[in-house]
Amino acid sequence: MEQHHISEGLKERKAAEACLKTSFFGNWKPDNDSAAHHHEKAGQHFKLGKSYTEALTSYVEAAKYYNACRVLYSVGKCHEAAAACANELGRFEDAHSHLERAGDFYTQNGTASTAISCYTKGAEMLTGKLPKVAADLYLRAGELERDNDHPREAIKCFSGAKKIFAKDKLYSECINAVKLTRELYVQLENYPQIAKSNLSLVILHLARGDSVAARQAIEGDCSPVADQLIEAANEGDEESLKKLSTHGDIVYLDNEIARIAKFLSQEGANVPASKPLSKPTTTTTPLFKTPNSQNNTTQRSELFARPNKDNRAELFSRSSASSEAKEELFSRPTPNPVQPKLNTQPAASQPSSQPSSHNPVETPLNNSVETPPNNPVETQAANNPFSEESSEKNTVEEANSNPFGDVDSDEDLC
Repeated sequence: MEQHHISEGLKERKAAEACLKTSFFGNWKPDNDSAAHHHEKAGQHFKLGKSYTEALTSYVEAAKYYNACRVLYSVGKCHEAAAACANELGRFEDAHSHLERAGDFYTQNGTASTAISCYTKGAEMLTGKLPKVAADLYLRAGELERDNDHPREAIKCFSGAKKIFAKDKLYSECINAVKLTRELYVQLENYPQIAKSNLSLVILHLARGDSVAARQAIEGDCSPVADQLIEAANEGDEESLKKLSTHGDIVYLDNEIARIAKFLSQEGANVPASKPLSKPTTTTTPLFKTPNSQNNTTQRSELFARPNKDNRAELFSRSSASSEAKEELFSRPTPNPVQPKLNTQPAASQPSSQPSSHNPVETPLNNSVETPPNNPVETQAANNPFSEESSEKNTVEEANSNPFGDVDSDEDLC
């Protein structure tokens, strides 16, 4: 399948080259629009075929020819796709440059929302590789949101940049990001968040070792913990700094800033590097114990294993019933149901040639269940009151007993 997509991409590239050729009897000018379209399709096919180098070159060529036609939105789209291919190749600097170009062309086209989504996606993509570059993209997106009068969305973008700066110990840049968020909170008149922003600024200035700037950074409402932190930092009282770091106003700040407050001192904050997350070790007792098994963890893992391509057949064979159990289930004899008693005596309406005896019929006491008749259809016909014989007799009796029946014509009616 991948080879098929690569071959299709080569065909599209040849078609793009054919659109750029000029001749006396053919195209007098190169068809840049068609060439850009074919290069874009070639990039899509190469990307599906996982040939990211060829896809990157195709997208760059498509962006060049779209720019010659002044189709700005398509230029930004091709640069964004080229950034994704560069990220797959591990060329993160190239990915950042393509993302910036894509955002600029989207902004020139007048689609600021598309530029914001491009910046935010690029920031999420580059956070683990180039954190400072990712924070810069967040700031670009926040400025666009602020220019479009979307303060809440701008706060989200500035907060993303603030967290990255605080995690990488870039306190000066983090202070600028917090100031931007405080301005927007003042615009929204959100006073609790203004107090949190002021407390964050105090902690960041103290992390730099500048208690004077920490006191000057307070504007508006602020928690009383801020003054206590500044006094403890000036006096060098580390015990009070540790106690204040567990205060509720500091605990409910952003995790990155609350972590900085735990390591404050008179000289600044000595925040250790964060350790990579390790897999938790299980110390629980096994759920199922068997006398012959030495390692119960393997049994538990086999019990709660999820089916995949490798162990699907084995797991379903364990869960399904064995062939011996099926044979035992279907080989059991089924009990004979008790058959109901059927009335074998003839109907009362049928004529009998022999005189009826007044003695009752003696029934044997040994047989608790009577055997069914040989032909049950005959018994049903005998007991059926709607049979042909019974219907004829009923009609005769009704005619004889009818008081309004026809009178003989010989009798005188008078």
